[in-house]
Amino acid sequence: MLRKAKYKSNNVEEFLEKNPVFTLRELMHYIEQGSSGNKAPQAAYNFIKNRRRAGRLGVVKEGVYYVIRPGATARTMAVDEFLITSKLAPEAILAYHTALDVLGFGHSLFSSYYYFSKTYRRPVRFRNSVFRCVTFPLALSNVNKEYFGTEKIERLGVYIVTTGKERTLVEGLEQPGYCGGFEELYRSLEKMPYLQFDILQEYLELRKRKKLYAIVGFFLEQHREEYHVEDKLLQELEHNKPSTPVYWDRSDKGGPFIKRWNLILPKTLAGRNWEEF
Repeated sequence: MLRKAKYKSNNVEEFLEKNPVFTLRELMHYIEQGSSGNKAPQAAYNFIKNRRRAGRLGVVKEGVYYVIRPGATARTMAVDEFLITSKLAPEAILAYHTALDVLGFGHSLFSSYYYFSKTYRRPVRFRNSVFRCVTFPLALSNVNKEYFGTEKIERLGVYIVTTGKERTLVEGLEQPGYCGGFEELYRSLEKMPYLQFDILQEYLELRKRKKLYAIVGFFLEQHREEYHVEDKLLQELEHNKPSTPVYWDRSDKGGPFIKRWNLILPKTLAGRNWEEF
């Protein structure tokens, strides 16, 4: 007869109290630490099965669960979307508009949440939200710098990892579609009170994309007063611009050519028509 793994249920209750959203892997690890046996996986499976039957655990997707507090049901229990996003990959880093939101700069509410992961994962739909995975930029993975320019944010007592201001700015300008388009992106970035230009420059060096120098240079030139951008920085960015003209967004052509940056602007961005309203 197999012996059951020894663990105290009250210890697991403590785990649930501290982890309103958690993964099966995390629960196994927690039980393993307090178990004298080697049956932590089975103990975790049994615990989750019993709690789900009792209506005390809900499922985001298999392997990711949320705690249902007394008086709530699986449908009525409020679940923090940022915590969900952080649990969808072991190395998940909140990114793009999700990073803007969790940092406090998002302009509008979004139902799409983005995160970086080492490997691509299919979108996850939960209630009215969709959670989308983007693989780390290859230039970062090649030098093991996936976590460069990130910071930890506390959500409901749990620390999650997000891209910081400077990295979010660069990646948002690179992929405005993941930030709700140019208007939403600009309105969000313009809420940032300051930037650390040394971090921004180091990130650009890691990415090794001349187009990013042009895009960031153009944006900072537009906002030189708000961010107190010095001419020296703009000159350094200009020095690394592409040698031939490039489109900022190939799906949105037709904007003017900015000679200083060898950059062809998107038609959407050229007039910034949203500022008329």
